[in-house]
Amino acid sequence: MQRYLVPLDGSDLAEHSLRFAKERARRLDGTITLVRVVDVARRLVAMSGGASMEGTSPLMMHGMEDAVNSEIAEAKSYLTKMTEDLQKEGYEVSWEVREGPPATEIVKCAKERDIDVIVISTHGRSGLGRLVFGSVAEQVIRDGRVPVLVINP
Repeated sequence: MQRYLVPLDGSDLAEHSLRFAKERARRLDGTITLVRVVDVARRLVAMSGGASMEGTSPLMMHGMEDAVNSEIAEAKSYLTKMTEDLQKEGYEVSWEVREGPPATEIVKCAKERDIDVIVISTHGRSGLGRLVFGSVAEQVIRDGRVPVLVINP
């Protein structure tokens, strides 16, 4: 039995990788784990306008905390729905929401769950976009210790 990990960020592009995981899981009687990573540190910096968190008012901190909690709740709802849909199709599926840098958490999840293959979509950035944003898929390939199937846009 093969265990597939499919990182999802809520985009149609990321969901495209599910098709490939489903094909393989069906053929090899595999299981699918869905993971969504909420990058809390990045969100807090973005919400603070890039300013230092030092001296941030308790009211603003509460607002940031609410925004992060809202994103986590949305991620749980999204993965619950995706899991239910896949289970209706006959797949064995589990999910989890993690907090932290996406590539790091995807690799940790794969290790903790003894995953055989990570199936990930790339957003297809190149040039400056790739330089500025980096590539989660590239980092997963570099840091992961399992095969990675990268689905291009």
